[in-house]
Amino acid sequence: MTGATPLILSYGLTALGSYAVGALPFGYLIYYAITKTDVRTVGSGNIGATNVGRLLGFRFFVFVFLLDVLKGLLPTLGLPWLAAQLGLPTPPELPVVAALAAILGHNFPIYLGFRGGKGVATSLGALLALQPAPCGAAAIGFFMVFLLTRYVSLSSMVGGLAFAAAYFAMTTEPWSREHRAMSLLALLVVALLIVRHRKNIGRLLAGTESRVTLRRRKTKEPTTAPPAGKIQPIVLAGLALAVVSVGAAGSWLVHNARTPVEALAGSWTLTETDRQSTGQQRAERIAFNAEGDRVAVMCPRYNHVLIYPVTDGLKLGEPVEIQAAGRPVAIAVVDGKVVVLQRPVNDDKHLEPGWAEVFGLDGSRIGPRITVGYYPDDLAASPDGRFLFVLCSGRGEGDADKPLPELTVLPTTFGPDAPMPVGRLEFEPGDDPDRLALSSLGTRALVTLAGSGRGVAIDLGGPTAPTIVDRLELPDDEFPYVSASEDGDWIIMRTGRDSEAVALSGASKPDGSPGHLLFTRPDDSSLALVQLAPRVTLGRFPVMGPLNLGRTEPVDLAYCERRQLVAVATKSGAVHLVRLQSRLDDR
Repeated sequence: MTGATPLILSYGLTALGSYAVGALPFGYLIYYAITKTDVRTVGSGNIGATNVGRLLGFRFFVFVFLLDVLKGLLPTLGLPWLAAQLGLPTPPELPVVAALAAILGHNFPIYLGFRGGKGVATSLGALLALQPAPCGAAAIGFFMVFLLTRYVSLSSMVGGLAFAAAYFAMTTEPWSREHRAMSLLALLVVALLIVRHRKNIGRLLAGTESRVTLRRRKTKEPTTAPPAGKIQPIVLAGLALAVVSVGAAGSWLVHNARTPVEALAGSWTLTETDRQSTGQQRAERIAFNAEGDRVAVMCPRYNHVLIYPVTDGLKLGEPVEIQAAGRPVAIAVVDGKVVVLQRPVNDDKHLEPGWAEVFGLDGSRIGPRITVGYYPDDLAASPDGRFLFVLCSGRGEGDADKPLPELTVLPTTFGPDAPMPVGRLEFEPGDDPDRLALSSLGTRALVTLAGSGRGVAIDLGGPTAPTIVDRLELPDDEFPYVSASEDGDWIIMRTGRDSEAVALSGASKPDGSPGHLLFTRPDDSSLALVQLAPRVTLGRFPVMGPLNLGRTEPVDLAYCERRQLVAVATKSGAVHLVRLQSRLDDR
């Protein structure tokens, strides 16, 4: 398939699958299984959890409600992932398409002649998958009104309005290309809720709307709950209170979200200058170019690499999106070019070797694919930018028919022809190389072996003839540290902990090695700044989630010395920019 066909197929299959799941009438099926009666002929005539709960009892309300939530949540999360596994394009808008199709399926199910429910629970499930933080505001709005009035219809509409208010409050540029689809969905969900509740609105204004009663009826024949009487003042008071409460909560959320995260660490001040969601659910490897005006981040879940411009005001601009053909496992920025190391997707990863592709900072492809070994794991560029080192596991991943694990050295002469290897180092058959770290001068390397707690030290004095010089045990209970040699070279040593580190410019030790390290602490969702001589933790910088209401796990970080700027990639799929300032420089 070429051109737009794969993209159309991805959108079409995702929308069709989500609609089919969303249209499953769980309320209708459960009520019919118990009573042999069509739920649309009794009570309010609706197939949703509220009507079923009124007729059968609270436990059935909960059961149907959860099923309806799941038929919005699971397609929105699962079908874009499935499309990626099938090798189809996965644009950022694909989960939004899945969510909308699931909601429409519930509201207009083909299985029941397009007579469905009002979409409250299914909308909640879909929105939980896309924007969980505003769903908290929706829950607050719903329960506040429900506890005051016991009107599910009124509570549902207020909950939808609260979601939209919180979403637009926390999204700084809701109509940018990145957020446009989600913003339209937020408005459409509120509009659908109001339209589907139009009869309820009429009864609310007339004072004849039924309050919810979630106890099983004693009569044999289920009937509609009796009207609550004319109580427009209570309805209006509930609406006013809900609007005021949501407005106050929204204002607090906006203030909290816009308060810069800052931390003091010894003589350093760390200040977050920007934070952007990639829209890709997960971000892993991240790297600056030499000038620090571009930062590339790898998003493996949907096989994307994003390249963000970094403005003079230290903000992230609109990213360039690269759709990788395979599953990206590592990236490197070399001389203004982004190298993306990839594995084949699905079962092809066991049958075909991996490859690297080279892109310009504008996303344009440079040269052909560069075939590397089987099961590629990591890559790194030499400090002078002349060589690229690629690490592959080969038979280390358990396939005895594959070549030995190896480190391949490639020249960075990216042009119309793929560069040929200039050096290669084979590991032992039982080794499973995982990560690669180069020293500051590029004369040494450390390769960590997956699942063994061991590392392999490599001499790169002659890049065309790398040699193993030692095997060492990695300490389990330490964070990264620096190992220096007599010739002035040094390397950041990885340990048994899951942590990434960068060396900071500033006061150096007598041997020329750096004086400070900044590394990730996934266990408490922070960055730790450590002085190395003597080793002292100076402070920690919290990596916050949406609206600064919680923490998120840092996965990788990059450092640009020229701009004193750190970029952090998080497990939740966001990119954070953090400015480093030494107060000693101001003296």
